[in-house]
Amino acid sequence: MRHPLWPRRLRTGAAALAAAVAAVTLTVVPIRPAAAADNGEWAVVPTPPANAGPTPRLYFFLESPAGRTLTDSVRVINRTDTERTFTVYGADAYNTARDGGFALRQLTEKQSDIGVWTVVGAGTVVLPPKAQADIPFTITIPTNASPGDHIGGIVAMESVPGGRSEQNGVAVAVQRAVGARIYLRVAGPEMPGLNLADLDLTHPTPWLPTPVDGALEYTLANTGNLRLAPTITVTASGMFGHRIHQRGATPQLDLVPGAESRMRTRFTGLWPVDVVTATVTAKADGGVLTVRTTRTVVVSWTGVAALAALIAAAVVAWRRRRRAQVARPRGVPRVRAHAEVG
Repeated sequence: MRHPLWPRRLRTGAAALAAAVAAVTLTVVPIRPAAAADNGEWAVVPTPPANAGPTPRLYFFLESPAGRTLTDSVRVINRTDTERTFTVYGADAYNTARDGGFALRQLTEKQSDIGVWTVVGAGTVVLPPKAQADIPFTITIPTNASPGDHIGGIVAMESVPGGRSEQNGVAVAVQRAVGARIYLRVAGPEMPGLNLADLDLTHPTPWLPTPVDGALEYTLANTGNLRLAPTITVTASGMFGHRIHQRGATPQLDLVPGAESRMRTRFTGLWPVDVVTATVTAKADGGVLTVRTTRTVVVSWTGVAALAALIAAAVVAWRRRRRAQVARPRGVPRVRAHAEVG
């Protein structure tokens, strides 16, 4: 059972929110299994429609012209055997500067997009054990909102820190949070774009003439106004075309517009004396494609010395064979020259 005021369809206007807020404290219903944003103790998911199909809504996918107000509902689920209190708020999404991970801003961080446009019907929610509540929210899109995708989420953060981590030998309390993503597309021109830059292929200097590992770093940026989930392919080859293997899997990214992240790929199998070529390809829906290549030289001075010694030994052996194979006429003895003393 869910609150009757909040089917899946969207409503506009402040009146709808006011009516729902009056009825939201608290709509507690028997808990059901859910998938999406879930840490095992609590979950945050879009409220299912009245006649939900077999496939649940995992995220909010919304579309609207600028200047409109959209209304929907989010479900917060307490999976534990104890009462839990949550702070619920709207947040902007971003990609981490390292490795491009998808994240939602904390309550204390500055919001500028979805986090500013969103008003939640209940900022604090107290849930009994094994219970859930449907909470309405509105998103008011400014009239001057830029066209394209605006990404954020509705976050439920535990009001009292429930986790601990250790930093520099000191125990630190951690407030955990779970959020349901919001993908809002504002009507207007759609201009997807990706860019690869600053490729840097590095490796340690091999002291012994043995293969070494390497690492490729590059900057991947979403330069358009649409959210993109690019497929990234990284290939590398060495001298004479020998194959260099990638270590680990390429991450699956969800890049918000304007995101710029420093990515890293590790390689194994670089020869101690090698010329390595690495190519990065990023491809996304809508015909978006960008390709960049870089090259580096691997030099092991002990390997060079060993190679030089082998070459020198080969040259000496070749010359000896050449001398041994010089043809001489039969029956012609060697003549030794004697100096006459007058």
